[in-house]
Amino acid sequence: MNRREFLKITGAAAVGAAVYGSVGTLVKKSMKKGKKTVAINGSPNKDGNTYYALSLIADEFDKQSIPFSILHIGAEKIKGCIACGTCKNTGKCAFATDRELDVIEQMKNADGIILASPVYFGGIAGTMKQFLDKAFYSSGDTFAHKIGASVVTEAHAGGSVTTESLNQYLLIRQINVIASTYWNVVKGRTKEAIRADEEGERTMRNLAKNMIEELKK
Repeated sequence: MNRREFLKITGAAAVGAAVYGSVGTLVKKSMKKGKKTVAINGSPNKDGNTYYALSLIADEFDKQSIPFSILHIGAEKIKGCIACGTCKNTGKCAFATDRELDVIEQMKNADGIILASPVYFGGIAGTMKQFLDKAFYSSGDTFAHKIGASVVTEAHAGGSVTTESLNQYLLIRQINVIASTYWNVVKGRTKEAIRADEEGERTMRNLAKNMIEELKK
């Protein structure tokens, strides 16, 4: 399923002009240079509910012509951190793939970082967890003082726990966490159900607006 078909099914608001980069990244076109935000999609399903939640945020960024990229990592084959300590000397993970290194580099160059994951057994999706352990451990303090937020999609429960787990990465690396008007969770197992979560959509859009305000400062 391509992005246009997904948005048609879900009824999501159009996220404006976009192009896909060489690594399959959704990159928002912008006339404004400077501050930019990257969102890490940790769902194994590239065009699933987690992407839908991020598309709501992307729509608000597009309205302000602020660069916003969705980087899909959830379907990659990723080896977990083994605490070898090599990255302390080299600044990068010895087991990271080229794709991982590219995403980490984009995170380092961004002003805002969003971590997004579906709930798997009450926690972060497995591949996303593997990636975050390596990305945040190997990057040291290079993420410090950026702004960040966590976004979670759930079928029934586990959203607040997963949000807290994602936030630990942001907080431990001294990223300033931005809030919305509720937990940053969108609820629904199917595309139709998640589209019907009006509170979740409102929360995503408010989160985007709050991040934009911080980026403008």
